[in-house]
Amino acid sequence: MPPQDAWNGRLLVVENGGWAGGINYPDIVMGLKHGFATMSTDTGHNSTQNDATWSGDHQKIIDFGHRALHLSTVTSKALLPHFYETSSTNPSVFSYFAGCSTGGRQGWSEVQRYPQDFDGVPVGAPANWMTHLPAWDIRVALEQFPNDRSSYIPVSMWTVIHDAVLAQCDALDGLKDGIIMDPTKCASHPEVLLCGRTGVNTSSCLTSPQITNLKRIYTPWWEANNTFLYSGLSPGTDTGWPFLFNGARPQFGVGFFANAVVNPSTWDYMTMNGSTVALADGINPGGINAVDPDLRSFQAAGHKMLGYHGYQDSTIPSLASAWWYDQVQSYYSGMGKINQAEDFYRLFMVPGIQHCSGGGGAWVTGTSSQSGIWPSDNSTDHSMLWSLIDWVEKGNAPEVMVGTKYVGDDATAGVDFTRPYCRWPVVAEYTGSGDVSDATNWKCSVQGIY
Repeated sequence: MPPQDAWNGRLLVVENGGWAGGINYPDIVMGLKHGFATMSTDTGHNSTQNDATWSGDHQKIIDFGHRALHLSTVTSKALLPHFYETSSTNPSVFSYFAGCSTGGRQGWSEVQRYPQDFDGVPVGAPANWMTHLPAWDIRVALEQFPNDRSSYIPVSMWTVIHDAVLAQCDALDGLKDGIIMDPTKCASHPEVLLCGRTGVNTSSCLTSPQITNLKRIYTPWWEANNTFLYSGLSPGTDTGWPFLFNGARPQFGVGFFANAVVNPSTWDYMTMNGSTVALADGINPGGINAVDPDLRSFQAAGHKMLGYHGYQDSTIPSLASAWWYDQVQSYYSGMGKINQAEDFYRLFMVPGIQHCSGGGGAWVTGTSSQSGIWPSDNSTDHSMLWSLIDWVEKGNAPEVMVGTKYVGDDATAGVDFTRPYCRWPVVAEYTGSGDVSDATNWKCSVQGIY
Protein backbone atom coordinates (compact mmCIF):
# COMPACT_ATOMS: atom_id res chain seq x y z
CA MET A 1 0.00 0.00 0.00
CA PRO A 2 1.37 3.46 -0.88
CA PRO A 3 1.42 6.12 1.85
CA GLN A 4 -1.80 8.12 2.21
CA ASP A 5 -0.31 11.18 0.51
CA ALA A 6 0.97 9.08 -2.40
CA TRP A 7 -2.20 7.09 -3.01
CA ASN A 8 -3.96 8.03 -6.25
CA GLY A 9 -7.40 6.89 -5.08
CA ARG A 10 -7.40 3.72 -7.18
CA LEU A 11 -7.13 -0.01 -6.61
CA LEU A 12 -5.11 -1.90 -9.24
CA VAL A 13 -5.46 -5.68 -9.25
CA VAL A 14 -2.83 -7.40 -11.38
CA GLU A 15 -2.85 -10.91 -12.76
CA ASN A 16 -1.17 -13.79 -10.96
CA GLY A 17 1.89 -15.64 -12.23
CA GLY A 18 -0.08 -17.38 -14.98
CA TRP A 19 -0.66 -21.11 -15.30
CA ALA A 20 2.05 -21.76 -12.73
CA GLY A 21 0.30 -19.64 -10.10
CA GLY A 22 2.42 -17.56 -7.77
CA ILE A 23 2.35 -13.83 -7.16
CA ASN A 24 3.06 -11.27 -9.88
CA TYR A 25 5.64 -9.13 -8.09
CA PRO A 26 6.89 -6.97 -11.03
CA ASP A 27 3.40 -5.65 -11.73
CA ILE A 28 2.71 -5.11 -8.02
CA VAL A 29 5.83 -2.94 -7.80
CA MET A 30 4.80 -1.13 -11.00
CA GLY A 31 1.41 -0.33 -9.51
CA LEU A 32 2.82 0.88 -6.21
CA LYS A 33 5.31 3.17 -7.96
CA HIS A 34 2.43 4.88 -9.71
CA GLY A 35 0.36 5.39 -6.59
CA PHE A 36 -2.11 2.53 -6.83
CA ALA A 37 -3.16 0.32 -3.95
CA THR A 38 -2.17 -2.96 -5.60
CA MET A 39 -3.13 -6.61 -5.16
CA SER A 40 -2.34 -9.94 -6.80
CA THR A 41 -3.34 -13.51 -5.94
CA ASP A 42 -1.73 -16.88 -6.63
CA THR A 43 -5.24 -18.20 -7.47
CA GLY A 44 -4.83 -21.02 -4.99
CA HIS A 45 -1.76 -22.86 -6.23
CA ASN A 46 1.94 -22.48 -6.94
CA SER A 47 3.53 -24.88 -9.40
CA THR A 48 5.65 -24.78 -12.55
CA GLN A 49 4.66 -23.89 -16.10
CA ASN A 50 4.50 -27.52 -17.24
CA ASP A 51 2.94 -28.99 -14.10
CA ALA A 52 -0.82 -29.26 -14.42
CA THR A 53 -1.46 -32.02 -11.88
CA TRP A 54 -3.17 -29.47 -9.64
CA SER A 55 -5.84 -28.89 -12.31
CA GLY A 56 -7.35 -32.28 -11.44
CA ASP A 57 -8.30 -30.90 -8.01
CA HIS A 58 -11.87 -29.64 -8.34
CA GLN A 59 -11.52 -26.81 -5.83
CA LYS A 60 -8.18 -25.62 -7.18
CA ILE A 61 -9.41 -25.45 -10.76
CA ILE A 62 -12.46 -23.43 -9.64
CA ASP A 63 -10.13 -21.05 -7.78
CA PHE A 64 -8.01 -20.72 -10.89
CA GLY A 65 -11.01 -20.44 -13.16
CA HIS A 66 -12.61 -17.45 -11.43
CA ARG A 67 -13.21 -17.71 -7.69
CA ALA A 68 -9.84 -16.70 -6.23
CA LEU A 69 -9.53 -13.45 -8.14
CA HIS A 70 -13.10 -12.39 -7.40
CA LEU A 71 -12.92 -13.09 -3.66
CA SER A 72 -9.49 -11.47 -3.37
CA THR A 73 -10.82 -8.38 -5.12
CA VAL A 74 -13.85 -8.17 -2.83
CA THR A 75 -11.56 -8.52 0.19
CA SER A 76 -9.17 -5.86 -1.08
CA LYS A 77 -12.01 -3.42 -1.55
CA ALA A 78 -13.19 -4.08 2.00
CA LEU A 79 -9.70 -3.46 3.39
CA LEU A 80 -9.04 -0.17 1.60
CA PRO A 81 -11.11 2.05 3.97
CA HIS A 82 -9.01 0.76 6.87
CA PHE A 83 -5.82 2.02 5.20
CA TYR A 84 -7.02 5.23 3.56
CA GLU A 85 -9.43 8.02 4.28
CA THR A 86 -11.39 9.53 1.44
CA SER A 87 -11.27 13.30 1.12
CA SER A 88 -11.88 16.05 -1.38
CA THR A 89 -8.62 14.94 -2.99
CA ASN A 90 -9.61 11.27 -3.09
CA PRO A 91 -13.41 11.31 -2.94
CA SER A 92 -13.93 7.82 -4.31
CA VAL A 93 -12.07 4.66 -5.23
CA PHE A 94 -11.87 3.38 -8.79
CA SER A 95 -10.85 -0.23 -9.31
CA TYR A 96 -8.92 -1.61 -12.28
CA PHE A 97 -7.65 -5.03 -13.31
CA ALA A 98 -4.67 -5.50 -15.61
CA GLY A 99 -3.60 -8.82 -17.08
CA CYS A 100 -2.20 -10.56 -20.15
CA SER A 101 -2.36 -14.17 -21.34
CA THR A 102 -3.79 -16.09 -18.37
CA GLY A 103 -4.33 -12.62 -16.91
CA GLY A 104 -6.28 -11.72 -20.04
CA ARG A 105 -8.55 -14.70 -19.38
CA GLN A 106 -8.92 -13.60 -15.77
CA GLY A 107 -9.99 -10.15 -16.94
CA TRP A 108 -12.58 -11.57 -19.30
CA SER A 109 -13.88 -13.88 -16.57
CA GLU A 110 -14.33 -10.91 -14.25
CA VAL A 111 -16.16 -8.87 -16.88
CA GLN A 112 -18.55 -11.73 -17.63
CA ARG A 113 -19.08 -13.26 -14.17
CA TYR A 114 -18.53 -10.35 -11.81
CA PRO A 115 -19.18 -7.17 -13.81
CA GLN A 116 -19.29 -4.99 -10.67
CA ASP A 117 -15.74 -5.82 -9.56
CA PHE A 118 -13.83 -3.41 -11.82
CA ASP A 119 -14.48 -0.02 -13.40
CA GLY A 120 -11.92 -0.70 -16.12
CA VAL A 121 -10.12 -3.73 -17.47
CA PRO A 122 -7.24 -3.82 -20.00
CA VAL A 123 -6.74 -7.41 -21.19
CA GLY A 124 -3.92 -8.60 -23.40
CA ALA A 125 -3.49 -11.76 -25.50
CA PRO A 126 -6.25 -13.51 -23.55
CA ALA A 127 -6.35 -17.28 -23.07
CA ASN A 128 -10.09 -16.96 -22.54
CA TRP A 129 -11.20 -19.98 -24.60
CA MET A 130 -9.38 -22.50 -22.49
CA THR A 131 -11.14 -25.62 -23.71
CA HIS A 132 -9.96 -24.72 -27.24
CA LEU A 133 -6.58 -22.95 -26.95
CA PRO A 134 -4.66 -25.83 -25.28
CA ALA A 135 -6.38 -28.28 -27.62
CA TRP A 136 -5.11 -26.20 -30.55
CA ASP A 137 -1.63 -26.18 -28.96
CA ILE A 138 -1.63 -29.96 -29.14
CA ARG A 139 -3.36 -30.42 -32.48
CA VAL A 140 -1.26 -27.88 -34.39
CA ALA A 141 1.92 -29.57 -33.18
CA LEU A 142 1.03 -33.16 -34.02
CA GLU A 143 2.96 -33.13 -37.31
CA GLN A 144 6.07 -32.27 -35.26
CA PHE A 145 5.97 -35.33 -33.00
CA PRO A 146 7.84 -37.59 -32.92
CA ASN A 147 10.78 -35.70 -34.40
CA ASP A 148 11.66 -38.45 -36.88
CA ARG A 149 8.56 -37.75 -38.99
CA SER A 150 9.09 -36.57 -42.56
CA SER A 151 6.99 -33.49 -41.74
CA TYR A 152 9.16 -32.44 -38.77
CA ILE A 153 10.62 -28.92 -39.09
CA PRO A 154 13.90 -28.51 -37.15
CA VAL A 155 14.84 -25.47 -35.09
CA SER A 156 17.32 -24.31 -37.73
CA MET A 157 14.56 -23.77 -40.30
CA TRP A 158 12.37 -21.29 -38.41
CA THR A 159 14.71 -18.38 -39.10
CA VAL A 160 14.85 -19.36 -42.77
CA ILE A 161 11.05 -19.47 -42.87
CA HIS A 162 10.83 -16.11 -41.12
CA ASP A 163 13.22 -14.51 -43.60
CA ALA A 164 11.16 -15.86 -46.49
CA VAL A 165 7.98 -14.39 -44.96
CA LEU A 166 9.65 -10.99 -44.53
CA ALA A 167 10.89 -11.07 -48.12
CA GLN A 168 7.30 -11.50 -49.29
CA CYS A 169 5.41 -9.29 -46.81
CA ASP A 170 7.62 -6.80 -44.95
CA ALA A 171 7.36 -4.08 -47.59
CA LEU A 172 3.56 -4.32 -47.98
CA ASP A 173 3.16 -1.43 -45.54
CA GLY A 174 5.54 0.74 -47.57
CA LEU A 175 8.48 0.35 -45.17
CA LYS A 176 10.99 -2.48 -45.00
CA ASP A 177 11.88 -2.60 -41.31
CA GLY A 178 11.44 -6.20 -40.18
CA ILE A 179 7.92 -5.52 -38.85
CA ILE A 180 4.82 -6.80 -40.61
CA MET A 181 2.26 -4.16 -39.71
CA ASP A 182 -0.74 -6.22 -40.83
CA PRO A 183 -0.22 -9.99 -41.17
CA THR A 184 -3.80 -10.42 -42.41
CA LYS A 185 -2.56 -8.96 -45.71
CA CYS A 186 0.46 -11.29 -45.82
CA ALA A 187 -0.30 -14.12 -48.22
CA SER A 188 3.11 -15.77 -47.86
CA HIS A 189 3.85 -18.84 -49.93
CA PRO A 190 6.10 -21.45 -48.25
CA GLU A 191 6.59 -23.10 -51.65
CA VAL A 192 9.40 -20.61 -52.32
CA LEU A 193 11.48 -22.81 -49.99
CA LEU A 194 10.59 -26.12 -51.66
CA CYS A 195 13.60 -28.36 -52.07
CA GLY A 196 14.59 -28.83 -55.68
CA ARG A 197 13.46 -25.41 -56.85
CA THR A 198 16.00 -23.41 -58.83
CA GLY A 199 18.00 -21.14 -56.54
CA VAL A 200 16.90 -22.85 -53.30
CA ASN A 201 19.74 -23.90 -51.02
CA THR A 202 19.58 -27.65 -50.45
CA SER A 203 20.71 -27.20 -46.84
CA SER A 204 17.89 -24.75 -46.02
CA CYS A 205 14.83 -25.94 -47.89
CA LEU A 206 11.52 -27.60 -47.05
CA THR A 207 10.15 -30.88 -48.35
CA SER A 208 6.51 -31.23 -49.39
CA PRO A 209 5.50 -32.84 -46.05
CA GLN A 210 7.20 -30.00 -44.17
CA ILE A 211 5.38 -27.38 -46.24
CA THR A 212 2.07 -29.13 -45.51
CA ASN A 213 2.94 -29.03 -41.81
CA LEU A 214 3.85 -25.33 -42.02
CA LYS A 215 0.57 -24.45 -43.71
CA ARG A 216 -1.29 -26.34 -40.99
CA ILE A 217 0.31 -24.05 -38.39
CA TYR A 218 -0.83 -20.91 -40.21
CA THR A 219 -4.35 -22.19 -40.94
CA PRO A 220 -7.33 -21.86 -38.55
CA TRP A 221 -8.61 -25.13 -37.11
CA TRP A 222 -11.96 -26.16 -38.57
CA GLU A 223 -13.75 -29.42 -37.87
CA ALA A 224 -16.71 -31.13 -39.52
CA ASN A 225 -19.82 -29.11 -40.41
CA ASN A 226 -17.77 -25.91 -40.63
CA THR A 227 -17.17 -25.84 -36.90
CA PHE A 228 -14.50 -23.28 -36.02
CA LEU A 229 -12.23 -24.34 -33.17
CA TYR A 230 -9.32 -21.88 -33.15
CA SER A 231 -7.25 -19.38 -35.14
CA GLY A 232 -3.89 -20.16 -36.72
CA LEU A 233 -0.59 -18.39 -36.05
CA SER A 234 0.16 -15.33 -38.16
CA PRO A 235 3.07 -15.00 -40.61
CA GLY A 236 5.96 -13.23 -38.95
CA THR A 237 5.63 -15.05 -35.63
CA ASP A 238 7.85 -17.87 -36.89
CA THR A 239 11.02 -17.23 -34.89
CA GLY A 240 9.14 -17.95 -31.65
CA TRP A 241 7.97 -21.38 -32.74
CA PRO A 242 10.79 -23.57 -31.33
CA PHE A 243 9.17 -23.04 -27.92
CA LEU A 244 5.92 -24.62 -29.18
CA PHE A 245 7.13 -27.18 -31.64
CA ASN A 246 10.65 -28.41 -30.87
CA GLY A 247 10.36 -29.76 -27.34
CA ALA A 248 9.84 -33.31 -26.16
CA ARG A 249 6.08 -32.86 -26.58
CA PRO A 250 3.64 -29.98 -27.26
CA GLN A 251 4.50 -27.14 -24.91
CA PHE A 252 0.97 -26.48 -23.64
CA GLY A 253 -2.25 -28.38 -23.21
CA VAL A 254 -1.18 -31.96 -22.53
CA GLY A 255 -1.20 -31.63 -18.73
CA PHE A 256 -4.44 -29.66 -18.64
CA PHE A 257 -6.37 -32.12 -20.79
CA ALA A 258 -4.86 -35.14 -19.05
CA ASN A 259 -5.71 -33.96 -15.55
CA ALA A 260 -8.78 -31.75 -15.91
CA VAL A 261 -10.63 -33.36 -18.84
CA VAL A 262 -9.71 -37.02 -19.48
CA ASN A 263 -8.08 -39.92 -17.61
CA PRO A 264 -4.35 -39.10 -17.28
CA SER A 265 -3.30 -42.76 -17.09
CA THR A 266 -4.88 -43.80 -20.39
CA TRP A 267 -5.05 -40.69 -22.58
CA ASP A 268 -2.71 -40.32 -25.57
CA TYR A 269 -2.34 -36.69 -26.64
CA MET A 270 -1.74 -37.85 -30.23
CA THR A 271 -5.47 -38.63 -30.38
CA MET A 272 -6.46 -34.98 -29.91
CA ASN A 273 -9.38 -34.08 -32.19
CA GLY A 274 -12.67 -32.20 -32.26
CA SER A 275 -14.36 -34.80 -30.05
CA THR A 276 -11.87 -34.13 -27.28
CA VAL A 277 -12.65 -30.43 -27.52
CA ALA A 278 -16.38 -31.12 -27.37
CA LEU A 279 -15.82 -33.18 -24.22
CA ALA A 280 -13.86 -30.32 -22.64
CA ASP A 281 -16.57 -27.83 -23.62
CA GLY A 282 -19.15 -29.97 -21.84
CA ILE A 283 -17.07 -30.15 -18.66
CA ASN A 284 -15.63 -26.60 -18.71
CA PRO A 285 -13.34 -27.45 -15.78
CA GLY A 286 -13.66 -24.95 -12.97
CA GLY A 287 -15.65 -22.63 -15.21
CA ILE A 288 -12.34 -21.83 -16.89
CA ASN A 289 -13.82 -20.48 -20.14
CA ALA A 290 -14.68 -16.81 -20.50
CA VAL A 291 -16.51 -16.66 -23.84
CA ASP A 292 -19.93 -15.20 -23.09
CA PRO A 293 -20.47 -12.27 -25.49
CA ASP A 294 -23.35 -10.90 -23.40
CA LEU A 295 -21.61 -8.00 -21.66
CA ARG A 296 -24.74 -5.98 -20.92
CA SER A 297 -24.29 -6.01 -17.14
CA PHE A 298 -20.74 -4.67 -17.48
CA GLN A 299 -21.98 -2.12 -20.00
CA ALA A 300 -24.90 -1.02 -17.80
CA ALA A 301 -22.52 -0.35 -14.93
CA GLY A 302 -20.69 2.17 -17.12
CA HIS A 303 -17.46 0.16 -17.03
CA LYS A 304 -14.87 0.03 -19.84
CA MET A 305 -12.60 -2.54 -21.40
CA LEU A 306 -9.55 -2.34 -23.65
CA GLY A 307 -8.32 -5.45 -25.43
CA TYR A 308 -4.89 -5.70 -27.04
CA HIS A 309 -2.84 -8.39 -28.74
CA GLY A 310 0.58 -8.41 -30.37
CA TYR A 311 0.66 -9.37 -34.03
CA GLN A 312 4.03 -11.09 -33.39
CA ASP A 313 2.59 -13.37 -30.70
CA SER A 314 3.83 -16.92 -31.24
CA THR A 315 2.12 -18.37 -28.15
CA ILE A 316 -1.54 -17.36 -28.53
CA PRO A 317 -2.60 -16.58 -32.12
CA SER A 318 -3.28 -12.86 -32.32
CA LEU A 319 -6.31 -13.24 -34.57
CA ALA A 320 -8.05 -15.16 -31.79
CA SER A 321 -8.59 -11.74 -30.19
CA ALA A 322 -9.94 -10.32 -33.43
CA TRP A 323 -12.27 -13.31 -33.77
CA TRP A 324 -13.52 -12.85 -30.22
CA TYR A 325 -14.10 -9.13 -30.76
CA ASP A 326 -16.24 -9.99 -33.78
CA GLN A 327 -18.28 -12.42 -31.63
CA VAL A 328 -19.14 -9.59 -29.27
CA GLN A 329 -19.99 -7.34 -32.20
CA SER A 330 -22.20 -10.04 -33.72
CA TYR A 331 -24.03 -10.50 -30.43
CA TYR A 332 -24.84 -6.81 -30.18
CA SER A 333 -25.71 -6.62 -33.87
CA GLY A 334 -28.16 -9.47 -33.35
CA MET A 335 -29.95 -7.34 -30.78
CA GLY A 336 -30.06 -4.38 -33.15
CA LYS A 337 -27.41 -2.55 -31.09
CA ILE A 338 -24.56 -2.63 -33.57
CA ASN A 339 -22.93 0.59 -32.38
CA GLN A 340 -23.11 -0.05 -28.66
CA ALA A 341 -20.20 -2.43 -28.14
CA GLU A 342 -17.57 0.15 -29.03
CA ASP A 343 -18.99 2.45 -26.34
CA PHE A 344 -17.41 0.24 -23.67
CA TYR A 345 -15.11 -2.27 -25.41
CA ARG A 346 -12.34 -1.54 -27.90
CA LEU A 347 -9.59 -3.71 -29.35
CA PHE A 348 -6.07 -2.70 -30.39
CA MET A 349 -3.82 -5.00 -32.40
CA VAL A 350 -0.17 -4.08 -31.88
CA PRO A 351 2.35 -4.82 -34.68
CA GLY A 352 5.70 -6.24 -33.68
CA ILE A 353 4.83 -7.37 -30.14
CA GLN A 354 5.39 -10.95 -29.08
CA HIS A 355 3.43 -12.61 -26.28
CA CYS A 356 2.57 -9.69 -23.95
CA SER A 357 6.04 -8.17 -24.25
CA GLY A 358 9.20 -8.19 -26.35
CA GLY A 359 9.53 -8.29 -30.11
CA GLY A 360 10.79 -6.08 -32.90
CA GLY A 361 8.05 -3.49 -32.56
CA ALA A 362 7.19 -0.72 -30.11
CA TRP A 363 6.13 -3.19 -27.45
CA VAL A 364 6.17 -1.03 -24.31
CA THR A 365 2.50 -0.12 -23.96
CA GLY A 366 2.17 0.87 -20.30
CA THR A 367 0.29 -2.18 -19.10
CA SER A 368 0.87 -5.49 -17.33
CA SER A 369 3.26 -8.41 -17.99
CA GLN A 370 6.01 -6.17 -19.34
CA SER A 371 8.48 -6.71 -16.49
CA GLY A 372 7.50 -3.41 -14.93
CA ILE A 373 8.85 -1.41 -17.92
CA TRP A 374 6.80 1.70 -18.66
CA PRO A 375 6.90 4.30 -21.43
CA SER A 376 9.21 7.27 -20.94
CA ASP A 377 6.18 9.46 -21.71
CA ASN A 378 3.69 8.16 -19.15
CA SER A 379 0.67 9.88 -20.71
CA THR A 380 -2.72 8.66 -21.80
CA ASP A 381 -1.47 8.40 -25.41
CA HIS A 382 1.52 6.23 -24.51
CA SER A 383 0.08 4.09 -21.70
CA MET A 384 -2.81 1.72 -22.18
CA LEU A 385 -3.60 1.71 -18.47
CA TRP A 386 -3.71 5.51 -18.21
CA SER A 387 -5.70 5.67 -21.45
CA LEU A 388 -8.26 3.31 -19.93
CA ILE A 389 -8.38 5.39 -16.74
CA ASP A 390 -8.97 8.49 -18.84
CA TRP A 391 -11.84 6.72 -20.61
CA VAL A 392 -13.42 5.49 -17.36
CA GLU A 393 -13.04 8.66 -15.34
CA LYS A 394 -13.29 11.38 -17.99
CA GLY A 395 -15.10 9.73 -20.87
CA ASN A 396 -12.30 10.07 -23.43
CA ALA A 397 -12.56 6.96 -25.61
CA PRO A 398 -9.24 6.01 -27.27
CA GLU A 399 -8.81 5.71 -31.03
CA VAL A 400 -5.02 5.66 -31.30
CA MET A 401 -2.24 4.85 -28.83
CA VAL A 402 1.53 4.95 -29.07
CA GLY A 403 3.95 2.15 -28.27
CA THR A 404 7.60 2.66 -27.29
CA LYS A 405 10.67 0.69 -28.35
CA TYR A 406 13.77 1.23 -26.20
CA VAL A 407 17.29 0.79 -27.51
CA GLY A 408 18.20 -2.83 -26.84
CA ASP A 409 14.91 -3.10 -24.92
CA ASP A 410 16.66 -1.28 -22.08
CA ALA A 411 14.61 1.60 -20.67
CA THR A 412 17.78 3.30 -19.42
CA ALA A 413 19.31 3.36 -22.94
CA GLY A 414 16.78 5.77 -24.41
CA VAL A 415 13.95 5.52 -26.93
CA ASP A 416 14.74 3.76 -30.21
CA PHE A 417 11.41 4.57 -31.88
CA THR A 418 7.72 5.10 -31.23
CA ARG A 419 4.84 3.90 -33.35
CA PRO A 420 1.07 4.23 -33.14
CA TYR A 421 -1.33 1.34 -32.95
CA CYS A 422 -4.90 1.84 -34.02
CA ARG A 423 -8.31 0.60 -33.01
CA TRP A 424 -9.08 -2.70 -34.69
CA PRO A 425 -9.26 -3.33 -37.59
CA VAL A 426 -7.28 -0.23 -38.65
CA VAL A 427 -3.49 -0.49 -39.04
CA ALA A 428 -1.08 2.46 -38.86
CA GLU A 429 0.52 3.60 -42.10
CA TYR A 430 3.65 5.66 -42.70
CA THR A 431 2.73 9.07 -44.11
CA GLY A 432 5.63 8.93 -46.57
CA SER A 433 7.64 11.77 -45.08
CA GLY A 434 9.52 12.48 -41.88
CA ASP A 435 11.45 10.30 -39.49
CA VAL A 436 9.99 6.77 -39.51
CA SER A 437 11.08 6.41 -35.88
CA ASP A 438 8.64 9.11 -34.79
CA ALA A 439 5.02 8.08 -34.26
CA THR A 440 3.81 11.49 -35.42
CA ASN A 441 4.81 10.55 -38.97
CA TRP A 442 2.42 7.62 -38.99
CA LYS A 443 -1.36 7.72 -39.21
CA CYS A 444 -4.43 5.60 -38.70
CA SER A 445 -6.04 6.11 -42.10
CA VAL A 446 -9.59 5.12 -41.15
CA GLN A 447 -11.27 5.44 -37.76
CA GLY A 448 -14.45 4.08 -36.29
CA ILE A 449 -14.94 1.23 -38.77
CA TYR A 450 -17.24 -0.49 -36.30
